[in-house]
Amino acid sequence: MSKKDKALEKLGQVIQDLELKAGDRLPPERRLVELLDVSRNTLRAILHSLEARGLVVIRPGSGCYLRVGISSAHDNPLDLNLSPGKAIADQLEAAYMVMPMIAEQAAERIGERHLEELKQCSVNISRSIFQKSAERVWSESLTFFRLIAVGTGNDFLVRTVEQVCSADMPAYDFFFSMRRDEREAIFADHIKLLHALRARDGEWARTITANYFLRMCRILEEREQVLMTDLVFRSLRERDEQDERNTA
Repeated sequence: MSKKDKALEKLGQVIQDLELKAGDRLPPERRLVELLDVSRNTLRAILHSLEARGLVVIRPGSGCYLRVGISSAHDNPLDLNLSPGKAIADQLEAAYMVMPMIAEQAAERIGERHLEELKQCSVNISRSIFQKSAERVWSESLTFFRLIAVGTGNDFLVRTVEQVCSADMPAYDFFFSMRRDEREAIFADHIKLLHALRARDGEWARTITANYFLRMCRILEEREQVLMTDLVFRSLRERDEQDERNTA
């Protein structure tokens, strides 16, 4: 059983022990982190997964509430029954579909203050790589893309990015087992995207962001044998064919 599955089982038990019903508020995030023995990112990933399936509702500034009562008829009432590989592939497909569009919009609307915050975030990512902290690399990368969404001025797009990117991104779990050139390419994409946003070049920002997530998909498929969706597979193949034509 994975750590996330164990945490789901514990959360189900917490809900039962507290006799929570539909509409009741779950314990605060800090308390759940302690009870489930998980990181804050993992907890948020679990809660967002449950929200996507209609089991809970997350109200910013208020907390997480049960939408339905859960059954005690089996051992793990919150079992999501998701293949880990499929969950990863679906998350990356969603990021590949959504994030390039958001980056394009941000190039048109982002303000100087947010650009400076993105610049500092890039510095933080660089420091995290130097410190060999995979968790911080992921956390700062999430902040980077969230800031881009904030730059659109659309709160719904910010929430969308939080939903798409909040789950633990498995590629970062083995970030430091990648080849050095692969790590440098991922970091370089952050810098290129920052330059595209400064240049107000929406098409460039969109292309860089799409390539960023396709790069992550390729690494996971080749290194971790995660089977990507048909959309991502076709996109990777088309990019390879384009690269062959460009070098011919």
